[in-house]
Amino acid sequence: MKNNFEEKLIELAKKIDIEIEEHDAVLYGLYKKEIEKWSKKVNLTSIREDEEFIVKHIIDSLMLLKKIEIPFGARIIDVGTGAGFPGIPIKILRKDINVYLMDSNKKKADFLENAIKNLGLKETYVLYGRAENFGKNPEYRESFDFAVARAVSALNVILELCLPFVRIGGFFVALKGKEPEKEIEQARGAVEILGGKIKDVIYYELPGEIQRSMVIVEKMRKTPEKYPRREGIPEKKPLS
Repeated sequence: MKNNFEEKLIELAKKIDIEIEEHDAVLYGLYKKEIEKWSKKVNLTSIREDEEFIVKHIIDSLMLLKKIEIPFGARIIDVGTGAGFPGIPIKILRKDINVYLMDSNKKKADFLENAIKNLGLKETYVLYGRAENFGKNPEYRESFDFAVARAVSALNVILELCLPFVRIGGFFVALKGKEPEKEIEQARGAVEILGGKIKDVIYYELPGEIQRSMVIVEKMRKTPEKYPRREGIPEKKPLS
């Protein structure tokens, strides 16, 4: 039997043509409860009210599945995932994909490990540490079909942290606000340096007339070995 959260989630998702089965709605409800429980010891989100949580966290994450064709069994890395957005919401609907959740905060990484276990998610992994270090690791460098980041840093910064993970022919997707144009202009040099090409900018609306966008960067050639630069440098001296 569905509770109010699950009913509201199914109803709001339908408004944007996303079908959520009851058993998956239950998982999203459990996920929210895990976040609430852990929020007593680590700041995961300030959003508590059901509808706002559904729209701004779950549905915003699921727009990736609605707007982008993700092949069966794809490998996805979610950089700076925090409480697991967008990685965990998309994994719940797409059990076939392999999701890597990266965060440099130990308490958040511990939360993610716990959430994955309690939600019973398979092929979902937590990488505790900084993208500057993992991006140099041959095990992860240029090995993902998609890298995604949501509300992490300015585009010219997050590109340096994410594009090294993407294989040639793969994509980096940055989830942004309603007006990404200025960030895109500032990032054009970084895109070229790092071996990418801006493929598309998708504008969309969440329930409640909330405007959002996705910047999609295709990986055209290998990222030079010097990138990402050492810890903290991408933020202090963004590529231009």
